[in-house]
Amino acid sequence: MNEREFIYEIAEIIEAEPESLSLASDFREKADFWSSLVGFALLTFIEERCGMVLSVDDFMACVTIGDLHAKTRR
Repeated sequence: MNEREFIYEIAEIIEAEPESLSLASDFREKADFWSSLVGFALLTFIEERCGMVLSVDDFMACVTIGDLHAKTRR
């Protein structure tokens, strides 16, 4: 999945405008409402759509959308 597609998918999950996001965006700060359910939705997206299993510790270490995207590129 390319960077733009990844950002659009993240935007849908966190309920943000994709045009306001970049790989440098802090996905927790950009979320209209952050909760553990949003975090779980992101983890599920990464597993199901990107084919990567990300541990909670690895997820918590991510700050930006780029951090998440990099985890899917391994």
